[in-house]
Amino acid sequence: MKSQFKNYFAITKKQWNGMVVLVVLILLVLAAPYVYQRFRKDTIINFSGFDAAVVQLSKAQKTDSIAATKTPVYNNEHVKAYISNKLKPGATIELNAADSAQLTTVRGIGASFAIRIIRYRNRIGGFYNKEQLMEVYELDSTKYAEIKDQLTVNPSAVIKVNINTISFASLRQSPYLSYKQASALIEYRTQHGNYNSIDDIGNVAIITPDVLHKIEPYIKFK
Repeated sequence: MKSQFKNYFAITKKQWNGMVVLVVLILLVLAAPYVYQRFRKDTIINFSGFDAAVVQLSKAQKTDSIAATKTPVYNNEHVKAYISNKLKPGATIELNAADSAQLTTVRGIGASFAIRIIRYRNRIGGFYNKEQLMEVYELDSTKYAEIKDQLTVNPSAVIKVNINTISFASLRQSPYLSYKQASALIEYRTQHGNYNSIDDIGNVAIITPDVLHKIEPYIKFK
């Protein structure tokens, strides 16, 4: 019994050396924080400099806040320059040919609206009537009434697409067609062959008369 007990707790020299190494490592880990604190030099914070920086920042923020609440003051020269850049009474510009700079000469159209009009015009392929302007984001009937008499439209400038060759991806760009309607037009063409007239497009079940009226000026068949 004594011999078995002794053999059970007996360790080899290799195991003993391993235990010694493990104990040394544990002691080093435990001692590391104390050694670090002993040799570490604390950085002295310059609180006076910090306080001065805080004061300067507070003054700058206060100045910016006051400046932001002030209403810009325009003198007569500013007003004259603004008026001189606008269309003279009775003058008009053509909606499909105008660039954004020309559109801003219309009384009631600023830079933001000019950019929106150009982007929408490019997306649909041009305007065939002025009322389409009310489809532009945030350009409501009140704004339209303000600007419509300063604009003309040349419907012949509208870009037409060939409904028999256009891809689904390109057709889907039209704001007048939903995803399903564009898909149905392509599917009907695949099943029945090329469209020959606007009446053929009307045969597509989900193309309503209203949609048909909107897309007709932009479609050609050859």
